[in-house]
Amino acid sequence: MLSRNGTILDATALIDFRYLDEWEWLQRHYQPLYIAQEVLDSDHLEQSTRETAKKYLIPLPLETEEMFASFLELGNKAPLLSEADRSTLVLARHQLLLCASDDNLVVKICKEYGIAYIRTLRLLTEMVQTGHKSKIEVKRMAELLIQKRGKHIRSSILTNWYNELGK
Repeated sequence: MLSRNGTILDATALIDFRYLDEWEWLQRHYQPLYIAQEVLDSDHLEQSTRETAKKYLIPLPLETEEMFASFLELGNKAPLLSEADRSTLVLARHQLLLCASDDNLVVKICKEYGIAYIRTLRLLTEMVQTGHKSKIEVKRMAELLIQKRGKHIRSSILTNWYNELGK
C-alpha cells in the first residue's frame, strides 16, 4: 500500500530501522521519509537514534489549525497515545502519508481513521519481494529485532509471517 506523499515513521519504526540499518532500501521504496518533530523532541529517544532520524528523515511539524484540532481530538479519543504518536498520526492523516508503525494503539487509530499504515514484518516481506534480501536474511533480521532490540512480536504473528514468507 503506497501513499501519494511519502511515509512517516513513528518511534517504533525509527528504532526498528536503526537496528536493521536498511535506510537506502526504505528510501528507495517509500520516499520521501518523514518523522514528526515531536518524535525528535521526545526525551525517550536515545541520542544515536535521534541522530539517525536527522540523517535519514525529514522532520515535520504540525502547522495548521486543523492539524492542532485533530491533535486535541486524538488526545480525547485515545488518552494513552503519546504526543509524539498523536503528531505522527495527525501528519499521516492530513498529509496523506503512509504511517510506518508496530505500535498496536497507533495501528488501531490508523484503522479507525482510514490512515494507510505498514508494519515492520510487511516491510521485511517487501525486501524479499523486491529482491533486496532473501527469506533467510529477513528471518534473521526479525530475530535480530526480537533478540537485540527487545521487540515483542506475538508468536502466532511470527509463525504466520514465517509461513507466508515460505510460500
